[in-house]
Amino acid sequence: MNTNKQLRNRISNVDDLLTEIDRISALRDEQELYLGTQFKLLKHKVEAPVRFINMVTAHIPGVNRVRDVVSSISSNATKSPEKSDWLTKILRLATPLVLNRTLLKNAGWFKKAVVTVASETAVSQVSQSSISNAVAGIANFIRPKKKSLKKGVMNTGNITAEEAVEANKYGIPKDSEAY
Repeated sequence: MNTNKQLRNRISNVDDLLTEIDRISALRDEQELYLGTQFKLLKHKVEAPVRFINMVTAHIPGVNRVRDVVSSISSNATKSPEKSDWLTKILRLATPLVLNRTLLKNAGWFKKAVVTVASETAVSQVSQSSISNAVAGIANFIRPKKKSLKKGVMNTGNITAEEAVEANKYGIPKDSEAY
């Protein structure tokens, strides 16, 4: 309240009001600039360990692939069409390793490099949806078809006497309105 009374005493006309607005605007700009630089310094200090780890891991081969796999699993909610899903990334990482350990065990580095590039290109076409569609197609092929009605037997909706006796366990016939 005391500052309010001081302001009222200092501002007596429109010119005093405009100068006070200019002074407060300049003070605000100065404080925003100071806080912005302090925020940048704090952000730089907080990011220092991450920058150090990135610098160390930049020289280790394969870390970027593992980082991509882990980040795609943790942030699966943000999907974009140019990014592949977690299954594709795991397959991209595992396929060259499996091929190098089994089929290309005694091959030279050039063959391994060519097969690695080819396998990554082939695996990039594989996704969760394509695998689930393939499994659904196989399941539909394996499932037995529904039995068709025998030829000559027409199902008209009428029941036979044996069915009426079987369905009449509680004394109410199957065709009755009470059923």
